[in-house]
Amino acid sequence: MEIAYCKIPFPNLDLPVDRRSIPSGGKIQPENLWDAITHQIKLSVFWKDRQRNFPGANQHFLDYYGLTLSEVIGHNDDELGLNVHLENFQESEMQLLEDGVSVKERGKTRSRGRIREIMILKAPVYDQDQIVGLIGFFMDITNTSKQINRLENEAARDDLTSLKNRHNFARDFNYLTGKPILAMMLDVDHFKKFNDNFGHRYGDEVLKKISQALLKIYGIGHCYRYGGDEFLVLRDFTDTDTTRLRKKTGSSGKNWNMPGSWTSTWTSTSLPAILTGSPITATRSRA
Repeated sequence: MEIAYCKIPFPNLDLPVDRRSIPSGGKIQPENLWDAITHQIKLSVFWKDRQRNFPGANQHFLDYYGLTLSEVIGHNDDELGLNVHLENFQESEMQLLEDGVSVKERGKTRSRGRIREIMILKAPVYDQDQIVGLIGFFMDITNTSKQINRLENEAARDDLTSLKNRHNFARDFNYLTGKPILAMMLDVDHFKKFNDNFGHRYGDEVLKKISQALLKIYGIGHCYRYGGDEFLVLRDFTDTDTTRLRKKTGSSGKNWNMPGSWTSTWTSTSLPAILTGSPITATRSRA
């Protein structure tokens, strides 16, 4: 495949320029622009023909994978072992070569024996209005992705109890519609009075103790702090759930003894909400 022009609009940037640095009559020549793309730019750049084979790549791409140009030309990324999963990127590239719509996506690649995450932009390359291949630009976002994942995990957890929070519940609930699930709500009876009498620090310990008990019974993936002194257990429904829950919670709530004190705390429980279908319907019974 000969190098053909790529229909990517060049931005018209109105930026301050030191005119003294531009020689009189100086212009951006195609060969200078191509040299900047292939050698100077700090992004990995590659281009492929309609069979998804590499006719070339820039130096940053070669350095990233520890390959030479001769090792790359005429091969595709699957043959070179660049993709963690063989189908990775393949479907979007085939679609791009068919309809000419640029794509932006994230995925995993294998660079010098390590699994890395990249963000990639691909656009069609045309020759006389015919798609003859594609050009791609990508950057490594592994460290950034880890930071984002950490922040997302922190944002989805309650700071005090480490349970999933209400935001996480809203996200998880989207995956649970259309099938029977169990939803159990708990709240601490007269929690405000307890806080007022014994202090907020001890009130926090009550919430932690209840959270630990829920985690032990139901696991981290099913327990939420819904807000304040309200807790939620959400998971797939089984035939034995109603009997099992009544046995564990009792008909009038649960008594939680606090260590080092004569005080005890009671929770009230809604048993259970069986949610099915879309839109969701619920039936609830109060313990």
